[in-house]
Amino acid sequence: LLIDTEGNLIAERTHQMNDRLYKRIFGLIYSHPHPVSPDTTIIKNNAGLPLPTELTGEPVQGFLIDQAEQDKRKGAMQNICLSCHSTGWVEGHFNRFENTIKTTDQMTLAATHVLIEAWAKGAANGLDKKDSIFNEGIEKKWIEQWLFYANSTRFASAMSGADYGAFANGRYYLSKNIQDMIDWLRLRTEDKK
Repeated sequence: LLIDTEGNLIAERTHQMNDRLYKRIFGLIYSHPHPVSPDTTIIKNNAGLPLPTELTGEPVQGFLIDQAEQDKRKGAMQNICLSCHSTGWVEGHFNRFENTIKTTDQMTLAATHVLIEAWAKGAANGLDKKDSIFNEGIEKKWIEQWLFYANSTRFASAMSGADYGAFANGRYYLSKNIQDMIDWLRLRTEDKK
């Protein structure tokens, strides 16, 4: 329960947080709107994978909340923030947070492109070979990109932890990991020549 100094209700007491969260920042594989249903087993992307996004980042249609619901939830969270912080602070925070989401998703997409290239060049087995997309070295680096580095960076941004977002599994590692993947692919494809 959150009330202001005059006793006006700002937010109901609840253990359900997703009514205030418009994005899932601990993305599978990218950040994305929250699912409509808590039963996420029904979600399948175009490749038939149980993911709320395509491998290239687009949200899977029909299973995630729409823009109007996202705006409503974001407004509810901003209203909570405004109970202590100025409008300028709240707007600045959410602008930085949205930029972080965009940047981490772009860096995850860059890593995904390296992975797709590895599959195309035969340096790793992927979906076209009916193999797991999570078991080879390059795929594990790709997992690190979104599961650890992108998620850590988004969480740090949500909590206003700029130093954590840069260093502790943050932006530095997002960049380093992409380079490691590119180097791995280059070595692997040179060996095949």
